[in-house]
Amino acid sequence: MRMVWRVAGLGAFALVSCGGESDAGSSDVLGVTSSAIVGGGPSPPSENAVVLIRNVRGECTGTLLAPNLVATARHCVSASNLAMICNERGETLSGGQAGADYDPAKIAVYVGDSFARKGAIDPQAVGMRVVHDGSPTLCDHDLAFVVLSKNVDGPIAKVRLLEPPTVGETVRVAGWGLSVDGTPPDKRVSRGGVRITVVGSNKERTIGPHELAATEGICDGDSGGPAFSEKDGALLGVVTRGGSPRAAKLTPPDACRGDDIVNVYVSLATHAKTVQAAFRAAGQPEPAAPPDDPCATATCGAGTTCVVQDGRAACTKTPTVTTQPGQGCSVSLSPPRVDTSFAVLVVGAVLLAGVARRRRVPPPPARR
Repeated sequence: MRMVWRVAGLGAFALVSCGGESDAGSSDVLGVTSSAIVGGGPSPPSENAVVLIRNVRGECTGTLLAPNLVATARHCVSASNLAMICNERGETLSGGQAGADYDPAKIAVYVGDSFARKGAIDPQAVGMRVVHDGSPTLCDHDLAFVVLSKNVDGPIAKVRLLEPPTVGETVRVAGWGLSVDGTPPDKRVSRGGVRITVVGSNKERTIGPHELAATEGICDGDSGGPAFSEKDGALLGVVTRGGSPRAAKLTPPDACRGDDIVNVYVSLATHAKTVQAAFRAAGQPEPAAPPDDPCATATCGAGTTCVVQDGRAACTKTPTVTTQPGQGCSVSLSPPRVDTSFAVLVVGAVLLAGVARRRRVPPPPARR
């Protein structure tokens, strides 16, 4: 089944896009939403690394990775097409074009658990620069960072780039989205026990190689929000979109609930170079990331060779290479054994087949 997703720069969509602004779409849209975390509860002050972002179109959620650096979704900081159809290769089949970045000075960041209704609270900082990978589309690349105009006070979330997320790992999600009665919450909400179900390319779920999917949790208004590992508290990904064919016929928050809901996050581990570039732009120490070639720093013993398996370096027995006159190279780990009885049977079968073909040659066509 092809899944149509709407992303919400402000926090919400129909399979739930997660921004504060909704977007019209087809009846099978799986959107991103901005609701206040489905089934969540009050978010404690210890989660104040989760910040509210207000742009020219609405609200999103972000995460402080340094006193002057926030991670969020790219559609939260740009005039992008919020309705998109992606495939398992991370390609855009329809929509999802990444538009021009907003003026960073018009991207405001609020620290604390309050919803910060417009005019009621002043932002702690505004943007100074937006960093992303420059992809022309959002599928598989809906990740951006905002370098702030000044440092802000608040807990700092760590990132985990050396150890990718795994299927079955549980995460905690947080943000400002629609409440259970369909209204924006006054306070930030969070929920634990959200389970990762897919990591990397998945045709059925239309998840790209740089994304992961998880169970019910986020809703409209949570775009750009975090998925914190419950194992070590590290930020694993940011909300990009979510939904299901069933939910596409509903409105949030009902469209955000159910066992069939698929919520998609962009994985930071697979965008390690962009993460490091953002830290450099903010003048902060870069987090450790795997080298481009895992074998570049691996040391293998005599008789073994480094190969990349599942993205990691592994030392395997070095194959022997032999060359015979007039032939190319053959590679084997042990001398080949020839089964002569099988060879005789094969030759005999070939000769018999040739005889049979000669016997079945049709006569020439009659002349008219």
